[in-house]
Amino acid sequence: MSVADEAADGAVIRILVADGQVFQRRLLAETLRGRHTLVDHAASTDECAATLAILQLDILIVDWDLESGGGVEFSWRLRHGEFGQHPRKLPVIMVAPPRSARQIEQARNAGVDEFLIRPFTTGAMLERVAEVRFHRREFIDSPSYIGPCRRRRAPDAGYAGPRRRLFDGLEAQADAPELKIRKGLARAYCERIGVLMQSIKQDALDALREINLACGQLSAVAVDTKDPELISASASLFSYVKGVGATAALNPSVVQAHLDAVVKLAELPNCQIDIRQAVTRELGVLVAKKLKQAGQAA
Repeated sequence: MSVADEAADGAVIRILVADGQVFQRRLLAETLRGRHTLVDHAASTDECAATLAILQLDILIVDWDLESGGGVEFSWRLRHGEFGQHPRKLPVIMVAPPRSARQIEQARNAGVDEFLIRPFTTGAMLERVAEVRFHRREFIDSPSYIGPCRRRRAPDAGYAGPRRRLFDGLEAQADAPELKIRKGLARAYCERIGVLMQSIKQDALDALREINLACGQLSAVAVDTKDPELISASASLFSYVKGVGATAALNPSVVQAHLDAVVKLAELPNCQIDIRQAVTRELGVLVAKKLKQAGQAA
């Protein structure tokens, strides 16, 4: 049963799936089709624009790779009124293969409501549809951004003071001061490990010993944060360094990939769960690729 079938009013909703791959369009159609759901398709940005002009849609699901990465650009054009005033505020769910944190942020800045990484479950897609259908965030129309409010907290949740949208750095979803301190320590250990990596050729044994110690300290700090993504990335680095030990040279690119991920996770507040999880997934893919390349070279 689709999410739309569970709507209290039984209203029919119309969803447009914009994806250049026939198989993906059919898969999404089967996922979404229900007694109160109509699903239309578009294979290109032109087809998508034409459909927007003739149909009153409720939700747009657009693929990142629509015409070689044009999904984000299309979302931006939509929000800026290129296809009319009604489509301009249409809820947009973007589907994509694994992307970097920067690319996910790019999609959000283009005005996308929800972001879904492949592979995903039917339940995950239906949750995104329910979110934009029943709990959509306030629509923002400003000179610098057009789209759903990028903050996910309830507008008045636990806050009785004046509105401070332009100076809202201390919002409720920001990390607590104690957590910020621990994340600062994690960044400091990453800097320390980076410096030690530069000296590994001069005194390999001592440098490896110091790197191993610093990685252990970083992992301990991560555990103290109780942050699953930070713990995972730090533990992965510690395991790699311990596994190499003094018997072989560390792969600098593998170490640097871990350090970059840890620093990024330490900079991102815990409330940005989608981006943080994407960083962790990207780290796993990148490390596996680099280790494979190193094995082939050997």
